[in-house]
Amino acid sequence: MLPSIDLRIANMIKALEQVILPALPKRERLARDQAALVIGHLKLVSGQWKAALRFELVTLDDLIGLANNLAGILQGEIGARLREAAVVAGKADRADVLAVEAAFTALGKVVDAAIVGGPDAAPLPRAATDAILNYGARQAWRERIWFKGNGLDPDKAELPEIADALK
Repeated sequence: MLPSIDLRIANMIKALEQVILPALPKRERLARDQAALVIGHLKLVSGQWKAALRFELVTLDDLIGLANNLAGILQGEIGARLREAAVVAGKADRADVLAVEAAFTALGKVVDAAIVGGPDAAPLPRAATDAILNYGARQAWRERIWFKGNGLDPDKAELPEIADALK
């Protein structure tokens, strides 16, 4: 029987905490700090890996929504590019986290280009700016929840668990 991912991560953390870190001389501060950093990341990953695909899907779907929203506001050639990129992103294999990440990146580039515009681009309409800021607020909230496990968010007690946030 193969060990689960959770067990494998727990064993790596245990090896680092109970064997490797104690074996490092106190004067090897950088090595000790790096070992502690790896332990912290492994603990974060152990709390995130089961929700990774769902997180990527929610994030992609929200970006598709932003692209479609901007397409309706900006219209013309920019709107058409946004609509087309949103359709392509929506066809990503939703069971493949790498395909979802690639779709997010490709769509993000089109959205970024629409926001930045060209050298003679007019300022974005207020509705577009509002849509972008609202999207950014939702994405920042998701990312705060995603990294809640690092314990650095000053309002971590107010943040829901990853699984609850992604329902």
